[in-house]
Amino acid sequence: MALINTIVKTSDEPKSNTGVQADFNFNKSVLTIRTYKAGDINRKNGAKQNIQLDKDMAKKLCNILNDFIGYK
Repeated sequence: MALINTIVKTSDEPKSNTGVQADFNFNKSVLTIRTYKAGDINRKNGAKQNIQLDKDMAKKLCNILNDFIGYK
């Protein structure tokens, strides 16, 4: 897995898929979030998507999420 070092806003319209689950784990330096098809806890059915963030990038993501939560 690779650490995300840049988050860039695009003008693409977000698409959603309700058939997805996620798990996460972290240690003192990295947060990992993995998504996969709902019910596929062993992640055997297709490629999973992974996000890894260090603390600085996690702070940036928190700011983005706060903007999203406050978006009207």
